[in-house]
Amino acid sequence: MLEHKNTIQHAFLLASTSQEHDAIKPKKPQRSRSQRLLSNQDAQQKGLKAEQHAQQLLESAGFQCIGKRLSSRFGEIDLAMAKGRLLIWVEVRYRQNSQFGGAAASINNQKWQRIILTARYWLKSLTQQHFNGKTPFCRFDVVTQSPKGLDWLQDVRQLT
Repeated sequence: MLEHKNTIQHAFLLASTSQEHDAIKPKKPQRSRSQRLLSNQDAQQKGLKAEQHAQQLLESAGFQCIGKRLSSRFGEIDLAMAKGRLLIWVEVRYRQNSQFGGAAASINNQKWQRIILTARYWLKSLTQQHFNGKTPFCRFDVVTQSPKGLDWLQDVRQLT
């Protein structure tokens, strides 16, 4: 009986210590729904601005924009740019800081597969419209924007 009583006291002591610990631990402030929506809208605006900056960078290098935010059931490609017989599919990434590897590192294999499938979906149409029906050489570039500026990573992948 004494052993059972000690077990109950021990369990009570653990529970009360845990509750006291939780009461001491500071809680993260909960953001309201409107705060979360504003934050998402702000992120979208920054993303659109980054796409505009990326387009300007590529146009200054002689490329012509032939598509923006090309979507399919697989995903979306931010920009399609052409120069001569070259078609580049551009993924634009914006990151406020370089935590977790930065903007370029945020494109995982699953994202690449969606981008590639979307490129294949759009290739025939863009070939007919802009390359006289002759399939252009295709590659994938990434343009990242951070507070430090733009970075253009060329020929990250090729369409095979």
